[in-house]
Amino acid sequence: MYETLMNTLREFFGRGALKTCLIIAVSCIVVVLSANVSSFFREAMARARERRCWRSTVVVMGVGLFKFLVIFVLTRFFMTAMHYQSALFAGRHGRVTEQNRSAVLMKWGSPHEQKELGISHTRKRILITRQLQTRTEKPRVLSESYWKDEELPVKAVDGRMPQVLSVKEEDRNVAVSQKSIVSADVEISVQNNPRTLGNANYAGYDDVWRLEYVVANRSKWHTTARMSFPLPARTGLFDGMYVKVDGTNISEKTQSSGSSVHWSTEMAPHSQQIVEIGYRSRGLEHLRYIPRRMTQTGHYRVTMNIMGIPASELDYPIGSMPPAEKLLDIKGSRYKLTWKLDNALTSYDIGIKLPMAQQPEYHFARLIREAPVGLILLFILLTVPCIVTGRRVRIEIIACMGAAYYLHYTFMGRLAELVSDFTVPFLVSSVAIIILMAWFRAFNRHAKGRSVRDIIVFSMMVLCYPLAIVDSERTGFWMQVFYIGSLLYFCGLIVAVRMLPRRRTLHHTMK
Repeated sequence: MYETLMNTLREFFGRGALKTCLIIAVSCIVVVLSANVSSFFREAMARARERRCWRSTVVVMGVGLFKFLVIFVLTRFFMTAMHYQSALFAGRHGRVTEQNRSAVLMKWGSPHEQKELGISHTRKRILITRQLQTRTEKPRVLSESYWKDEELPVKAVDGRMPQVLSVKEEDRNVAVSQKSIVSADVEISVQNNPRTLGNANYAGYDDVWRLEYVVANRSKWHTTARMSFPLPARTGLFDGMYVKVDGTNISEKTQSSGSSVHWSTEMAPHSQQIVEIGYRSRGLEHLRYIPRRMTQTGHYRVTMNIMGIPASELDYPIGSMPPAEKLLDIKGSRYKLTWKLDNALTSYDIGIKLPMAQQPEYHFARLIREAPVGLILLFILLTVPCIVTGRRVRIEIIACMGAAYYLHYTFMGRLAELVSDFTVPFLVSSVAIIILMAWFRAFNRHAKGRSVRDIIVFSMMVLCYPLAIVDSERTGFWMQVFYIGSLLYFCGLIVAVRMLPRRRTLHHTMK
């Protein structure tokens, strides 16, 4: 409590010109309240009011300035207290920090970005290197290289055949350039599985991958196909991983280095192999499959089975293409998305982006953060009608209602720590504070109309304003409705004040 009070007071005065204004305002209020303790000061003020001269005008202006300073100080204090409570609440609930996110990435995996299977073909060739010595006046040694299957005969130098000094053979693996993937069928299953760490939620998922490629050796040579399957993330758990070639599991023959799994297989000329790869894992936030850029493949299909993610909340990562299905036409949270890339050239990826995880007590954190705006609107609705109708602005009533409005949000936040539901803490806090203020204003029997009006205004700010903030998609609309309603309310008061003297005159005339 002491720390909360001191931090609130420290933030209350602020910096620069605001600090100077607040120090002057608080000093004036303290001086006036201290003087008001004296009966002599109160009697002098009463006599000055009764006199119809410049002294009464000065007193009235001073009282008005004093009330303005009090309302200004109260507004600043409650706003500072609400900002501080909002920071405390956000610190305890739904705090997404880089440290927490890094820990989540280490524990549950990072976003998955799976690239296409990489294939390179090589064939064995024998490179012959021979050294020749010319038979000229000044003999010199020459060196030449050629492939054995492209034998190069010895040629004469200056009309004389050189002498062969040495012949060396060396086995080489030569790259055989070709587009090796004939077709691809990629099937991905994504199950929504959010994660929680440090009182914050993260959009997580469990994914199961099955990738089947038809790989061909289109050349006329016997080749060694070196295949490299890049893993979708540098860190994480890839469970149940297998690699099959023509139905035979060769997982024991594969090797892993860095962030990829690789193996080699022999392929006869103009032959094909079916390579199937599968694994289970888990990741965060988004998932992406990256086909080879701007490369045509006769048959290329990608299928995603989505479970637990409503289609209306699904999105796509930047640089990804949409599926054939329209998300607006999909109902429920279990559905299939398909991408057909037959003979297509594309630089886009294929992926989905999970909806942002809603943090615990998200609504309450947002309400407390937006509460200062509601406080200003409440004070305006309590003071402007008094000015329009010519009635005295009751500082004590405004201060009590401001304190009640502040306690409404803090009490609601404390209830939220006990009950995870939004409705119960909101209704309990709202009803309790409204009943308390209604009981408080019920003692003002001489101004029942004003009391009823204040309770209606307070109830509207306690109930309607938070609901407008919670409905984030239509907050702007509801606030416009509120502003128009407030304008009509003030216009009605002005018309009523102007009509009141006419009604009294008409009443006396009829008598």
